[in-house]
Amino acid sequence: MNYAVYVSATSIGIGSVDSERHVGGRMGFFLPGPRLEVGGSWQRTLQDDRKNAFGFHMGWQPAKAPLNLRAEFARSFEGSGYWVEGAYRLSQLHFLEREMRRAEFAARLQQFYTGTISPDVAAQLALPSANTREADFGVNYFLRDGLKGIFSYGRGFSSAGNYNQWSFGFAYRWLVPLARVAEPSEVQ
Repeated sequence: MNYAVYVSATSIGIGSVDSERHVGGRMGFFLPGPRLEVGGSWQRTLQDDRKNAFGFHMGWQPAKAPLNLRAEFARSFEGSGYWVEGAYRLSQLHFLEREMRRAEFAARLQQFYTGTISPDVAAQLALPSANTREADFGVNYFLRDGLKGIFSYGRGFSSAGNYNQWSFGFAYRWLVPLARVAEPSEVQ
């Protein structure tokens, strides 16, 4: 089980920081047998409209395939949406050159439904101003443990206009252990 709880405060007099008062949390459960994680989150705005937001997420990595499937649904005052994503790593295809086995192909489908906010507020929040569907396809290349290059192409479909979206970048993941757990053979 993993969980997080948070409270945020309003920023007063700080021109470059804009925040509201919120309280919320997230909880997830990992089932090691099927290698499945499921969870949910909730947030409550504590000022003005006192609105709620919630979401659900899942992730699955089958033991016999280098596959990673993830999905999420979220609903808030600003809108709601979901995404489903799958990634297949070429690590088990031994007929490929070693460098090619470091690649991963990914695909993502997502849909966003506008909420009760105006198009001007949606633009300020970098949200679509109309219901939008998008499909993305990409390649991730693992340069070393924790460092990968990302390249993707997406196509968005909306009544406000269709668009292409190209993305590239690098992602670095790091981990700081909080404690060392002794192995049973080390315990006396």
